[in-house]
Amino acid sequence: MSALDGNSTTGLLEADVAGFGGHAYGLEPLVLPPVPVRGGDDGHLTRRYAELLGTGPDTGTGPPGALDAADCADRLFWFRWITGHQLAFMLWQELGRRAAGAAVPAPPEEVAAAARLVRGYSAMLLYTASCTREVYHRVIRPSMALHHPAFSGAWARDYGPVRALLRGRLPAAWDGRSDALLEECALNEAVHEGIAAKLVPGAPSLLQSVAGDSRALPRDVRAVLFDTYFLTLRAPCSPAEVAAQLLRRIRVVRDDLAANGLYPAVASSRAEKPDALRTPRVEEIERAVPQLLGRIARDCVRPSPPEHSAPVPASPPSPAPAFGHPLEGSGSHGA
Repeated sequence: MSALDGNSTTGLLEADVAGFGGHAYGLEPLVLPPVPVRGGDDGHLTRRYAELLGTGPDTGTGPPGALDAADCADRLFWFRWITGHQLAFMLWQELGRRAAGAAVPAPPEEVAAAARLVRGYSAMLLYTASCTREVYHRVIRPSMALHHPAFSGAWARDYGPVRALLRGRLPAAWDGRSDALLEECALNEAVHEGIAAKLVPGAPSLLQSVAGDSRALPRDVRAVLFDTYFLTLRAPCSPAEVAAQLLRRIRVVRDDLAANGLYPAVASSRAEKPDALRTPRVEEIERAVPQLLGRIARDCVRPSPPEHSAPVPASPPSPAPAFGHPLEGSGSHGA
């Protein structure tokens, strides 16, 4: 019996919805645990996501009902904006969990997995910001301003625990094995700045544009407002539920890229890229997003061991409370 049987949101979606969101380029709610858990798997997920987890032939094709090329730029880029951010939240949680549980000596593969998570976050920045500047200023930025005039990525709940890491301050346990990870953190910052130059060249953020004109909200309220905009809820989740949500999003993002490419024919923003996003290292990420996400899926989700094997014990979760970290920094470029 699958660990997703029952009435959980994820279980219902896995069982009853034909395709992600129920229609082409649809959206789904994301339910994240207040404290990150190590992603798990069961036989149901192993079979359903065989092409992601390496338990079946990787043909490069999606499951039945894979996406056709988009014919509406607004719908495509809204899907990317919400779903790409949801996936970024999951990568932040996994990165924070690994950093909080870092042990000495650190296995080389653990630090390499952390570096892939940082690169995955860079990839999601590029994915969510693949919209044209016209769509961003006509659809996406106004939607955030309507949600709250000072809407800011600084409100992101899951960014606090990884803020220092993304700025190059790594756990001591990773000393001596961290060169590649530090390079990914520096590249992530360059991608973040390049996206700002692409979408809002010379313009202030929403938060900066209303400075002094808006009464400050309590930190926890800001976090809830941020979550609700991105269709994200906080509730206890089993490892299998976390795994299913990650795999659903990785699959649908890969299906989208297979159908449309990062710069879709319906409305390409390739010509709007600033020099910071035209470097070989950034364009390497752009070309390899599907492969990168597949590797992250295998890093984060462990197929169930054979029945005769003892299960691998989960790492202890971070002791940080659900609302206990500072909501500072710029966790999202969309502010």
